[in-house]
Amino acid sequence: MLEDFHEAGGLLLVRNQQQISRRQLVDFVGIFGQVELNEKYNPAFLEPDYPELLRIGNTKQNGEYTALFIKADPPPLMWHTDDSFRHPQPAGSCLFCVHTPPEGAATGFAGMHASYEALAEKTRHDIDEMEAIHSYDYLNELLRMKSPHRPPLSKELKQQIPPIVRPLVAQHPVSKKKGLYLPVCHIMSILGLAEEEARPLLNELQRHMTQPSFTHMHNWQPGDLVIWDNRSALHAPTPFDDDKHERLMYRLTFGGEQIVGF
Repeated sequence: MLEDFHEAGGLLLVRNQQQISRRQLVDFVGIFGQVELNEKYNPAFLEPDYPELLRIGNTKQNGEYTALFIKADPPPLMWHTDDSFRHPQPAGSCLFCVHTPPEGAATGFAGMHASYEALAEKTRHDIDEMEAIHSYDYLNELLRMKSPHRPPLSKELKQQIPPIVRPLVAQHPVSKKKGLYLPVCHIMSILGLAEEEARPLLNELQRHMTQPSFTHMHNWQPGDLVIWDNRSALHAPTPFDDDKHERLMYRLTFGGEQIVGF
């Protein structure tokens, strides 16, 4: 199954899993890699006795959020791969839909490998050896522009998660396929390129990568279980009317071999 998962581009959907237990969910995701325990998140957002399960959504109790809620913006979407700014990066992630709004709240997925292979040969040659600096602080400042109440990163967090250099074109450690490793919202700069050159290049590559021919927009149903490989696919949330509707997902992340350059 894992070989097929990687060869197919690292995205798996299993529907109608309403009866799956939390233990079974954790065990199933564990087939793909070591499931993480979400130590960096507020314990109030974790399922009791199951620290692997981070609640994502806008659920509340007594006026307080019981899940991690990050309001998604309308297009342009914030395409990313989870935590590319830390090492080791989660090799993959899973979302399980508990309940979802009747409209909105889709999740987009974009294929790194197919979009790279479709680039012009000259473009592939030009970018193959480029390296980018991924930064948690850069991402946080972007989010702060949209949510001024979001605090700056603490000095301690900046020290714990410093910027990291990663290839712009990465080789998957299992399938050996090349792909555009392009979470633009995490990328502070490209080594050796001025900002006025780097940002247009990143934006153009992301526009190419997120064309309909390389993307899947998933409209959630309760009981949907989606697993994706962070080394093969970007993803992006879409907004919903959170004043009217409630959404709750379980998110799990798992470890594995890290991406490499050339």
